[in-house]
This record gives sequence, C-alpha cells and structure tokens, in this order.
Amino acid sequence: MSINYALKKLFDTVEHELERIPQKVRALDKLRLYITGKEKPSRETLDRISLLVGFQDWDSFREALHGKTDGQENYED
Repeated sequence: MSINYALKKLFDTVEHELERIPQKVRALDKLRLYITGKEKPSRETLDRISLLVGFQDWDSFREALHGKTDGQENYED
C-alpha cells in the first residue's frame, strides 16, 4: 500500500471527524500538501494525525487499513 493512499484515507477520516472546524483548517491544508506530495510528513506528524482519529500511532492506523484492527482496539481493557 502506498503512503499516498494511506494519507488520503487518513485525510478523509480526519476531515470527517473535525467537520471542518475553522481552527483546524490549517492542519487540513498541511495534510493536503502531504497528500499531493508537495511536502513529506515526519513520523511525528503522522503519529499525531493518527491520534486524531483514534489510533495510537501511524503503524496502528496503517494496520487498520488492512482490515485487521480498528481504533476501538486502542480503548479495550
């Protein structure tokens, strides 16, 4: 799976979760730059964005894209 595909899916999820809250528009614009390949996100950035949609880190998010896990797994006891 390409990083662009994963970033696009992450962007769509973040956009849905934030429902275009005005103060978050800058973050969405930055993510758009990553998706279009104009900027490359750092690992720290990928981890932070993944946290917004319920995952512990970028690796957990990528595993969920394969259909084996989801964000709820992070909240189970």
